[in-house]
Amino acid sequence: MSGAGATQMSGGNEPFRWQRALRQDVLPETSLRLRQLRLEPAAAALMLDSQHAQARRIDTTVRAYAEAMREGRWVANGMPLILSQQGVLLDGVQRLAACVEAETPFDTLIVEGVEDAAFHTIDQHRPRSLSGILRPRGVVNHHLLANLLMRLVRYDEGNMTKPLAPRASWTQLEQLLANTDAHRKALAQSLAMPGSPLPEPVRTMILFMGHQVNPGLTDRLLHAVQYPAQWPPHEPGVLLRHEIERGGLSNSHLIALSIKALNALLRSEPLRRLTWVERAGPQGPAEPFPELDGYRGLAALTGARGDDSDAHGEEELPQAEARVEAIDASMAMRYLRMNVAGRRPVKSHVDALARDIRRGRWMTNGQPICFSRSGLLINGQHRLLAVIAAQGQIMAPVVRGLPEEAYATYDAQPRRLVRSQVAEGNFGDQALAVAMANLLWRLERKTPAIRSKRAAATEIHEILTQNPRLLELRGFARKMVEYGRSSVMGYGAYVIERDDPKLAPAFLNALATGADLPAGHPILALRRGLQKLRRDNASQADQLSALLAGWRQYKAHQASEKARPPR
Repeated sequence: MSGAGATQMSGGNEPFRWQRALRQDVLPETSLRLRQLRLEPAAAALMLDSQHAQARRIDTTVRAYAEAMREGRWVANGMPLILSQQGVLLDGVQRLAACVEAETPFDTLIVEGVEDAAFHTIDQHRPRSLSGILRPRGVVNHHLLANLLMRLVRYDEGNMTKPLAPRASWTQLEQLLANTDAHRKALAQSLAMPGSPLPEPVRTMILFMGHQVNPGLTDRLLHAVQYPAQWPPHEPGVLLRHEIERGGLSNSHLIALSIKALNALLRSEPLRRLTWVERAGPQGPAEPFPELDGYRGLAALTGARGDDSDAHGEEELPQAEARVEAIDASMAMRYLRMNVAGRRPVKSHVDALARDIRRGRWMTNGQPICFSRSGLLINGQHRLLAVIAAQGQIMAPVVRGLPEEAYATYDAQPRRLVRSQVAEGNFGDQALAVAMANLLWRLERKTPAIRSKRAAATEIHEILTQNPRLLELRGFARKMVEYGRSSVMGYGAYVIERDDPKLAPAFLNALATGADLPAGHPILALRRGLQKLRRDNASQADQLSALLAGWRQYKAHQASEKARPPR
């Protein structure tokens, strides 16, 4: 989406009004208003002042977005900034923060007039994987290629030893895939070496990186690893083979050793032994992850097209079009015929959306159905499948004419945590509340026809709103973590209180403290049994069954005590 024009917002609590909009579309049956415009950093900063109270900035995402905006790699993918009927920013915090940080304007779609309650329904997707993006393109060995690209990004960012490294920028990977076939050549050469003792992920990465520096020495290293008898004992590849045969080394460790071995060849440096200290210990302090001499990283390849790429970026392209549509089952079927080939839907997600549509819980949250310039459906298949499954109708923005590369930019963020509007507290408390609500849904509301193991976002929100006592029991649940999973202890306490509100407080207090209980009391036996199940990592079902069985024994014990004649 392109265009220029100053933007400004009104003060107070009034919904945002844009001085200049490139396009506006309103469907009479909804309160939604769509606008396309170029957003300046000053306006972005003002919009951030109205963000939803439960919205959270993700620093790694903001940095990646800001870098893409500064470097001209930002892709307008049709995902809008979403404003509620009260002018609250429901979605777009990361993009707005990146705009401010990069000091760079960006073109965007804005949806106004969404219900405030729709906040918890946004971003309930499963994050899209790079392998899942490459598969529909017919890329051979897409999973291996995706793993290679992600490892290379982690190496460039210094995250090779971090198990939970930030997600890579897919716009950067898109440029790499478009500008060079070095990654495909490295993978093909690696797969042609099945007899190598170096694992494929290590082998492929060294081939890719090494061939950017010195192909001959890289091939020499791998040959010596595979055929050590043909080389002198202190040849770096032979020493690397010895470390492989020792066993017990992770792929990251083997990559580090391989880089050190290749560096020795590049420097004509003799080695007696090949080592890398990953963690401080008897061998000495931890070493930083090795850097390959002369390797300039992925940035050197993503800019390989130089002037040609810039010229393409300035090409005048048709503007995307957006409007709100009523989508029924027949229209959904037509749209799905244009779906990107090879995309695998998640059935549990489709089922959850279909339940919302059937039961009247569907909320038009402003997230659009998206089509590329070639007419392919690139975002929205789960919602369309749900419309067909429910034989219902939804209202949704539909955006057409987006760049083909936009497909890789959707569903990059983690699933948004469902937060009840009546809940307060930190992230952990919110996660526990959701887990307790999900347990209630599975045991009390799920029907045999539903395969999903997890409730939909709207179902979780409904449960927490209708059962506020669940939220109040989070403190008890966390206090009882020694005796069972917090979700089990919290939900179990809720079931016990519903069963007998008068007797439950004494039982739960005694269970928590164990104080003043005589030997042989059923609660003492229950405490020991729950602790054992916890140590044995018993399932939720087993822990809950033991807790409720102990509650029934306690009630029977109390009844027998009352029936006993006084002495």
